[in-house]
Amino acid sequence: MIRGVSWMKHVGSKKGSAIRFMVFILGMVMTNLAPAEGGDIEKGKTLYRQSCGHCHGLDAKGDGEMGGYLNPPPANLASEKTQSKSDTELIDVIMKGRSGTAMEGFEGALEEGQLHDLLAYLRSLKP
Repeated sequence: MIRGVSWMKHVGSKKGSAIRFMVFILGMVMTNLAPAEGGDIEKGKTLYRQSCGHCHGLDAKGDGEMGGYLNPPPANLASEKTQSKSDTELIDVIMKGRSGTAMEGFEGALEEGQLHDLLAYLRSLKP
């Protein structure tokens, strides 16, 4: 019982706040590392065509209508190079963009479910 009371005092301390914060951050990281499983490919395809197809092309080969105007050109998302990236790496690019390119991040524009749908669609393009 004394150990429990001592622990409760500890949790209320600055160390306890730091521990709660670290648990929260770990939970956020684990959520962001979740694989594309469970994403809806058809919803992802629709979202892709609305948000990504103008640059990356409807077939994700990097040949969209705006792609010819961009330097460097958009990535071929169906390529082995892109498909070899981890889900975490792809999510990072989608959310934060790519420095030195026209790829802007979609952080704040996509809900978690949409992100999983988009990732599921991108994985369906694997050669």
